[in-house]
Amino acid sequence: MSVIHWLKGVFENKKNANDPKELREINSQLVFHKSEAHTLGVEFELALIDKTTLKPAHLGPELIAEANQPNFHKELLMHMVELTTGICRNVHEVEEQMGRNIRLVSELADKRGLLVTGTGRPPTIKLAEGKRVEDPRYAYLQEGRKILTERFGTLGTHFHIGMENPEKCIRYHNFYMHFLPHFIALAAGSPFEDGVETGLASIRPTITESLPIAGMPYNFKTWQEYVLMCQTMCRAGSIRNLKDLWWDLRPSPKYGTLELRVFDQFSNLGEALAVAAFVHALGMWFDHNQSWLDEMPRPSTWRLRENKWRAMRYGVDAHLVINSSGETLPLVDDVKKWLDRIQTQYAALNYGPYRDTLLEMLAKGNSAKRQQQLWALTGSLEEIARFNCRELQHGKPLWQYIADEAKDKKAAEAAAKDSKTPSAQIVAA
Repeated sequence: MSVIHWLKGVFENKKNANDPKELREINSQLVFHKSEAHTLGVEFELALIDKTTLKPAHLGPELIAEANQPNFHKELLMHMVELTTGICRNVHEVEEQMGRNIRLVSELADKRGLLVTGTGRPPTIKLAEGKRVEDPRYAYLQEGRKILTERFGTLGTHFHIGMENPEKCIRYHNFYMHFLPHFIALAAGSPFEDGVETGLASIRPTITESLPIAGMPYNFKTWQEYVLMCQTMCRAGSIRNLKDLWWDLRPSPKYGTLELRVFDQFSNLGEALAVAAFVHALGMWFDHNQSWLDEMPRPSTWRLRENKWRAMRYGVDAHLVINSSGETLPLVDDVKKWLDRIQTQYAALNYGPYRDTLLEMLAKGNSAKRQQQLWALTGSLEEIARFNCRELQHGKPLWQYIADEAKDKKAAEAAAKDSKTPSAQIVAA
C-alpha cells in the first residue's frame, strides 16, 4: 500500500469517526448491495374499511400479527397493510405471489367484517380519520410535516428492479425518468380526496410534491453525485434516513434495486401486472440500447413538471409535450409506439396477455376513469368504494358493471319521462 493511500485511509476513517450519528447511518445505507439484474419486487399498499360504514378500520397491526407472514408489513396508518413479493424473475411470479397475498389478506379481513381496497386515495376515507401507527420514525415524520402528514395517508404500488451495481442503477434511474408521466397516467386511480371529486385523475402525486425531499427526482450523472447529495441533505438536517426520500423513483442500495414509487395503488391485480410488464420490458430493452439515453436529451425541468401535471390531471387522456418547440403527442400514442419498439422483449418473456390488458387500458381507461364514470352515474362515494373493493377481489377491471349502471340509469330516466307524459297531455287538453 502506498503512503498516499494509507494517509487517505487514515483521513477517511478519522472523518467518519467524527461524523454525526445520522451521517454515519446514511453512509452505511449508501453501501450498494448488488442484486441479480432485472429481477422484480413489488409492494402493494392496501386499506381496510368497515363493511357497513366504509370508514377506515384501524386493525392493520392486528391483522398483520395474525397473518404472521414475512410479506405482510405495517404502514404509516393503522388501517393500512403493505403486501410484498419476494424476489421475482418475471411478472408471472409476481402474479402468483401477490395474488396469494391478496387472497390471504381478504380472508383475514372478511373474518373481521372488513373489506380490502386499493386505489391511491379510497373515496370514503377522510384525512382526519387516520390513526398513526406508534413508531419512532412515523412520529419523527409527523413532527416534520405537521398538517401535511394527514395527506400522506395515500396508497401506492412500488416496483423494485434489480441492479448489478450502483452506476447501472443511476443509468436506469435517468432512463425511467423519461417515463414518469406515462406511469402516473397508467396507474391513475385517485380522483377523490377527503370526500371531494377533485377533477384530477390522480391527486396522490400532489402530496409528495409538497415537500422538497419528495416528488420529482433529480438527474444524476454518477453514483457519487447521488451519494454526495444524500450526505449534504443529511448534514443539513433534511433527512435522517434514505427512506425519508419520497421521490417518484429512487435507488434502494439496501436491496440493490431501483425503486419506482410514482404509481397510485392499482384497484386490481390485472392492471398492476400489465403496467409491471411494461416497466420490466422497457428495462430489458434498455439493457441492449444504452446509447438511447445519451442520444435522447434530458427534458427541461419545465417539460418534466408540465408532463407530470398533465398525467395527474388527465390520466391516459393526457397529451405530452415532446420537445422544446412545444409540440404535443397523445400519451396513448407514445405508449403504443414503445410497445411496438419493445415487442421482442414481450415475446421473450411471454407477456402477451399483459400487453393485451395494457392496450385495453389505453383504449378504455383505467381505475380513475371508471371511478369518475361511476360518480357521474350515481353521485355516491359509497357505491364507488364498494366497486373498488369488488375490483380488488376479482383481480380485473369491471367495465361491465359500469355499463350495467349506465343502462339502469338510462332506463330509469326513460321511465321517469314516460310517467310525466300523461300529466302533460291532461294539462294540454
